[in-house]
Amino acid sequence: MGDLETYRGRPIRELVVDSVPWAEATDALVFLMGPYRLLDPAYVLPGEEYPLPDDPLAPSGDDVPADAIRATLRDVAESVSAATPATVFIASDVAIPTKREAASSGVDGPGMAVIDQSVAFAKASAGSAFVFTDAGLTTGAGAEAGAVPEYFRLRDPETRRRDPRTFCIFSEAEWRTPAQETYDPAFSSASIDEMDDAYSLRFRYFVDRAELEAKLIDFVESYVVPLQ
Repeated sequence: MGDLETYRGRPIRELVVDSVPWAEATDALVFLMGPYRLLDPAYVLPGEEYPLPDDPLAPSGDDVPADAIRATLRDVAESVSAATPATVFIASDVAIPTKREAASSGVDGPGMAVIDQSVAFAKASAGSAFVFTDAGLTTGAGAEAGAVPEYFRLRDPETRRRDPRTFCIFSEAEWRTPAQETYDPAFSSASIDEMDDAYSLRFRYFVDRAELEAKLIDFVESYVVPLQ
């Protein structure tokens, strides 16, 4: 793990603000992590015809590319930013290449390891949000949900580097009854489900994009901004 506060001599926070079109220099930063692709079976079995699974972050339509979910996640970040005194952003918004991108495209600079990026963006931010959907390819967000809390030592109340209330997991769910009073989680992972026990992280559930945005706004306004 290298320097997590600067990249090529510039502060990470400054690079985020300069990279994200809707950012203001005085905003609290909120790092939004979630799936960039859908679990498209054709991605593993090319040439076969499989329908894309339903996902609350996938645009509607019959020919939705599997990676369109990243654009939706970015739209969510922009919408929440417009409604709060914060800049919400995703990793690919920031003009720092990964090691693979730097090697394959010949960009000037060494690039930054993906997990180092995630920790650096979380460190530069006042809050961090992890989004999990049942049909999203969440291996990346899952790795981040382990690396980021560990970096901030959330496991130990005596040595924590950050208030755990400034981190939150947003997980897709369905209504258990027609009365819409109780959630039935759609996404399930033993490791993620028990992160409240390991790191004191809270969960919020959502059934669609509108509810995700509303709960992100509440998270920013209720915890991130007051505790920054």
